[in-house]
Amino acid sequence: MSRNWLQFDPKRAPVVSVRIAQGVFRALIDTGAEVSFVAPNTSLRLGLPKVGNMDILALAGGRLSLNLVDLPRVGFGNTELAPCKAVVHNVTRIGLPIEVILGINAFVGCRMMIDYREGRIYLVE
Repeated sequence: MSRNWLQFDPKRAPVVSVRIAQGVFRALIDTGAEVSFVAPNTSLRLGLPKVGNMDILALAGGRLSLNLVDLPRVGFGNTELAPCKAVVHNVTRIGLPIEVILGINAFVGCRMMIDYREGRIYLVE
């Protein structure tokens, strides 16, 4: 059983560098998010096709209807995550230098372990 991991600053949120298409992007790993998110500029840069809309509940209690796109395979260290759906939204509003939020739908079929002490996210195959 091989282990694959990415490093993050253990004093901060788990933000890592991932590969999407031919680019490298900063992504927040958010296991509390049901769906992944991608910034509008990143979606345009990658040419991600709109596949519909998705209603999202905002923290303030409102409901937003946002564009849904197909996020291609994401390179996570030496592993590639399967394609998944992502909502197009301004992810920089949360105050982190990120372009993508990888929610639990990006890790379907994976076993993940987050070691906050060492600042590592492991994908166990």
